[in-house]
Amino acid sequence: MILTLVFSTKDGMTAEPKKYEGWDDGELVISFQQYADIRAFEEIYKRYWFKLYNVARAKTNYPDEAEELIQTIFERLWINREKAVILNIGAYLAVSLRNILLDYQRKLQTAEKFRQSLQPNPANNTTEEAVNHAMLLRSIESTLQELPGKTQTVFKLSRYENKSVREIADKLDLTEKAVEYHITKAIKLLRQRLKGYLTFLF
Repeated sequence: MILTLVFSTKDGMTAEPKKYEGWDDGELVISFQQYADIRAFEEIYKRYWFKLYNVARAKTNYPDEAEELIQTIFERLWINREKAVILNIGAYLAVSLRNILLDYQRKLQTAEKFRQSLQPNPANNTTEEAVNHAMLLRSIESTLQELPGKTQTVFKLSRYENKSVREIADKLDLTEKAVEYHITKAIKLLRQRLKGYLTFLF
């Protein structure tokens, strides 16, 4: 499914229809970077969305996650259009995809480490290990209790249930930016309170 993009131009005016399909990539880039030409941007979107999506889907194995990542790439491209240095839009988007996939993998690994920390380790099933693990769980829960209820809920959906930002946003009727804010807020407090336990997790 192609996502719908909604952007505004600098002056809020709608440009006259042009045959953007016949423009090369360089002309499109100049038009949307210098003149905030939304139709030129949409043509780039049409040309590259499926290419990027297919790679992202193959790497994530989740269509919804792939769509979310590609949407983020194009949102950032539009927002940063005036300062971005784009010599080749195909190469620029490929690098953007590589970077966002690396970030995605890091977040998955961090979430998995956190979930593993909540499970007892059978290989070290000594009384001391059991006590330390119980203390860790109590410390995590106690720290989370210091946060607002919404932040607790968002964090638990993210780290305990492995929900994506979009899934959490849809479930709680929040914006994706708000979800990211709550997750960051929770992680910051956990880092402060649990330095002895969780420095390796975040």
